[in-house]
Amino acid sequence: MIAPLSSEALILGGGLAGSALAIALAEAGRSVVLVEKNKEAQHKVCGEFLSPESLPLLHRLGICPDYLGAQTIHSTRLVTREVLAEVRFPAPALSLTRRVLDEALLQRARQVGVNVHRGWTAERLDHSESSNHWRAQVSDGCELMFIEGESAFLATGKHGLRGWARATKGTQNNLVAFKMYFAFSPEQQKQLAGYVELILFPGGYAGLQMVEGRCANLCAVVTKEKLQQPGAGWDSLLDYMLRHSDHLARRLNGSVPMLERPLALSAIPYGYCMNGPIEILSPWRIGDQAAVIPSFSGDGMAIALYTARRAAQLYLSGYSAADFHREIRKQFHSRLYFGSLLSRLVTAMPSLGYVARIWPSVLLGIFSATRVPDTAPVS
Repeated sequence: MIAPLSSEALILGGGLAGSALAIALAEAGRSVVLVEKNKEAQHKVCGEFLSPESLPLLHRLGICPDYLGAQTIHSTRLVTREVLAEVRFPAPALSLTRRVLDEALLQRARQVGVNVHRGWTAERLDHSESSNHWRAQVSDGCELMFIEGESAFLATGKHGLRGWARATKGTQNNLVAFKMYFAFSPEQQKQLAGYVELILFPGGYAGLQMVEGRCANLCAVVTKEKLQQPGAGWDSLLDYMLRHSDHLARRLNGSVPMLERPLALSAIPYGYCMNGPIEILSPWRIGDQAAVIPSFSGDGMAIALYTARRAAQLYLSGYSAADFHREIRKQFHSRLYFGSLLSRLVTAMPSLGYVARIWPSVLLGIFSATRVPDTAPVS
């Protein structure tokens, strides 16, 4: 048993939201302990699209994605068998792998004084009425350690913590996600550069874009019903997507998979948004613990950074977790409802994408309707 640690802020989870919050609090002079289960940054099932509004949030944290090799994304293409529409974004976005970005944020957290514990998994979190402190039990597989904090922040992504499960499910819970990196030919790199391609097929959709290292990220979601068919799996899903998109088939022609096996994630609570009872005594929930938007919108990483920033603002101004949760519910409920509705529609009827061929501005409207709000000052 290792002697217990104590801090003002205890953060469980060192992904985008957890690290961003830790940096903001440490730079404000607060003592922070952050617990991250992985010893090294990992590839994650993520489209890795950094929307324009996420970039100022990263810059405030001292992170410059361009220096990390991020690729500029200036436009989106909507694709079924062929390209249906192409729209330029109001401002440039970026593409950067989570492994690189997560590592940069954790290193930055250490630089500003955060006590980072990597390779430790949170097993439980309790609140003591007598001391009015939170206490986490964490383990590295061999040793147990207790960490106390005046406040606790849950930033464990889509994974729950025993005793602190989400009060409600998402509005679209029947999708499974897969991700694979591909090494592209120089010609395909040139044709994809600057674009994120959203590829629609019956039962799902996929995003394709270049990332650093001259490789492409293909991240797809598909209904569980589709995967329950005989012989279903990554190979059959990829073959299925290629049969339904000649465009994707040309993109992947001659490409080489970069991972030994695809990454996968099930039980994704798309549409979840703090819509259960607001608990007075609760850890602060940030990132995917606060709101989960369908990958169709491309704003998941921005939500992680935004909720971290807003939680820091409110916490430093003396507001409670309940205050924060109420605000997140108010700000994101309609955005998540709209995003989930679109995700369900295109999954069931990819032919709706032909609307964008007639009115390309529809794509820009969808992009605008699901954006995170401005990071407002505390009123």
